[in-house]
Amino acid sequence: MQGINRFISLAFLAAASGFSVSALAAPPVEYVKVCTSYGARYYYSPGTDTCINANTGETRRAIENGVVDGKTALASKVDDIDGRVQRAFESASVATALSSPDLVQGEHFGVRVNWGNAGQSNAMGITGAAVLGEGFMSGGKGRLAGAAGIGFSGKTVGGNAGLQLTW
Repeated sequence: MQGINRFISLAFLAAASGFSVSALAAPPVEYVKVCTSYGARYYYSPGTDTCINANTGETRRAIENGVVDGKTALASKVDDIDGRVQRAFESASVATALSSPDLVQGEHFGVRVNWGNAGQSNAMGITGAAVLGEGFMSGGKGRLAGAAGIGFSGKTVGGNAGLQLTW
């Protein structure tokens, strides 16, 4: 009981003297500091004078001779991954655009123009096939045909070549 009385006495004394608990509280901490120098969505990297765009990962920092632009490591990796994915789609579209002409009995040459698509990538390809020889196996059978082609999509170029032996 004596402890409770002492606490009440101290509380009364504090209230009478105008003391408040908020006087003991630390000043507010600014966790994210807005960087207005480069436009919307830029924030200071904690403890530095470098501003980072929250949407793009672009970084900017003022120096004596101007502004240094860059990208965060994560934004650079995303750009690299996006580039790899785009090249993969371009390569796949080129591959689908490289179908060779189908030469049937009596045909000796063919050309084929193809379109291929993968993801958002489109490719054009042209291929050709020709009979290189006939009747060179026993019984006058056997035909050797060759085919080659080239395809394009964006900065990606691909090709194919092959031989077909039928009997």
